[in-house]
Amino acid sequence: MTYQILDTPDGCFAVAATIEPDKTYFRTGFTTHDQAEEWIEGLRMIMAAIGAPLSLAFPEHPGAVPVDVLLALLRKRSPELG
Repeated sequence: MTYQILDTPDGCFAVAATIEPDKTYFRTGFTTHDQAEEWIEGLRMIMAAIGAPLSLAFPEHPGAVPVDVLLALLRKRSPELG
């Protein structure tokens, strides 16, 4: 499973978590980056308990990624997304 913290246009944060190959879940409404990180740590513990590692989707972007940048990165990775 991979995740990425998103910087949303309303000034809040969201987390996109993807179970390979194509199921992405979003958790929205974090008012701070720290809240999003805290939620990820809980997810990391759950995933470790079932033997599934959790890693950053785009390690070259370790901070919060603006939604439009994430969409561009996803399109680059999977051109069929258009």
